[in-house]
Amino acid sequence: MTTHLLVDFGEVISQPQPAMAVQGMARVVGLPTTSFVARYWASRDPYDRGLPAEDYWEEVAGRRVRGEELTTLRRLDLESWTHLNFATISALRAARRRGAQLTLLSNAPSDLATEIRGAAVLRGLFSLMVFSAELRLAKPDVEIFGTALALAEGAPEDTLFIDDRAENLEAARGLGIRTHEFRSAALLQERLIGTDDGARPRRRSWRTLPRPRAITARSIT
Repeated sequence: MTTHLLVDFGEVISQPQPAMAVQGMARVVGLPTTSFVARYWASRDPYDRGLPAEDYWEEVAGRRVRGEELTTLRRLDLESWTHLNFATISALRAARRRGAQLTLLSNAPSDLATEIRGAAVLRGLFSLMVFSAELRLAKPDVEIFGTALALAEGAPEDTLFIDDRAENLEAARGLGIRTHEFRSAALLQERLIGTDDGARPRRRSWRTLPRPRAITARSIT
């Protein structure tokens, strides 16, 4: 029985990064786009886990990045991840109306986490938002799933985890969480209609999950 939806943000609720946005960041850094993309992702995991923005962008650029250049890169990066997929949002809203509890679980640096929390359309959709930068944990770490379920008071067997990355889905399945590999909003809607997400949740024991870590909110500078 699915009564709790655990939902990824990037490329599920948000659209993929526009190519022009990536090229724009590469120009600011002064790197060819292919080199920029490789460096961008090579350092992304520490950034998602709370690495300060200035340290992340210096890793990407391979040099000191401060002042207006840093501000521009943070803004462009943020804008690249905040084009929402309203078809996905519509499918999730329908599930919520049928009685599902929705939790957002995102690998997101502090800048992006702050932006997502401030979006009215998402605040109205999710009962809880859990971000990697606040926990110093990131998917596919097993502990982040345990923390999200603890905060949501959800049982693994009553939860459907929606994500586009195979390694994250595999980690969730290892804890007994049901999964849906996101490919399109239409396929997600079909899956959600086919689940019992409107039923009243039953409280279960899940003491075998990893001990959750407390959230510590961070201010963004």
